[in-house]
Amino acid sequence: MFAAAAHGPALGQAPAWPQKPVRVLVGLAPGGNPDTLARMLASKWGDVFGQQFVVENRPGAGSTIAADLTAKAAPDGYTVLISDSSVITTAPHLYKTLPYDPFRDLQAVSLAVVVPMWLVVHPSVPANSIQELVALAKSRKEPMPYASSGNGSIHHITMELFKADTGVSFTHVPFKGAGQSVPAMIAGDVKLGFIGYPAAAGAIKTGRLRVLAFSMAKRSTLTPEIQTVAETVAPGFDMSAPLGVFVAARTPHELVARLSRAVNAAVRSPDLLERMAAIGMEPAGTTPEQYEKLLREEYARFGSLIRRIGMRLD
Repeated sequence: MFAAAAHGPALGQAPAWPQKPVRVLVGLAPGGNPDTLARMLASKWGDVFGQQFVVENRPGAGSTIAADLTAKAAPDGYTVLISDSSVITTAPHLYKTLPYDPFRDLQAVSLAVVVPMWLVVHPSVPANSIQELVALAKSRKEPMPYASSGNGSIHHITMELFKADTGVSFTHVPFKGAGQSVPAMIAGDVKLGFIGYPAAAGAIKTGRLRVLAFSMAKRSTLTPEIQTVAETVAPGFDMSAPLGVFVAARTPHELVARLSRAVNAAVRSPDLLERMAAIGMEPAGTTPEQYEKLLREEYARFGSLIRRIGMRLD
């Protein structure tokens, strides 16, 4: 049972929480979607609970370093992880061993938002459409380098799926988050990548990066003129980054429920809804039980996908 201990023995009245600052861990460098969401939620929670929620970036190993810190933290609610769901759904399929057991050591709190991605290229790439990019890639002897937010990140998996579905070749160059990968793309050190809107919006608007396609099945209201991968070169392609909130297993159920309600309230607040809409984040908000069910479904889906594309990290 996923983090069953959190719902197991009667723990009595949950202690008053929080009575001191709370660590909010993010497994990527500043500048990407998880970091952006973490800072928005931390600010909201600070107002609601009257305590500081301090965002701490601990990048590396596809966010599993931050996940492991959370898994090994005291189950008292003072260490919170904000991460894409890959620390549960894909990491076990990609790594032979993990320092934590995602279904035993972490407690799902809430799916907060769903974040789509855009496929962008450096202006030096002679392709003005996704079809032209595929044709160009197939014609080149040397594969172009592409950026991701790290080995095993959703950006990495999305591009590997894109390669498998279209029969093209690109060379993976991992970074520690969009705060590093986007500047590298702007500089032309890497030529393309799937990226969330917040990190790339400025570069897209000023022409320093060119958008070729959208990652989800339906077009984005932010960029309605941009075709999807699915409607052009890879039917059925539908990828996004679900971002959720986690704590250590065995955290008292009432405390988990309290934090889950705070996530839901935050992502539905008018000011955050407006800010999220401007950067492409779609609010979700679930109970812990609903998020656990989604994670189990995605775990099975990504296991099948990763086996199909033959992707391993060790």
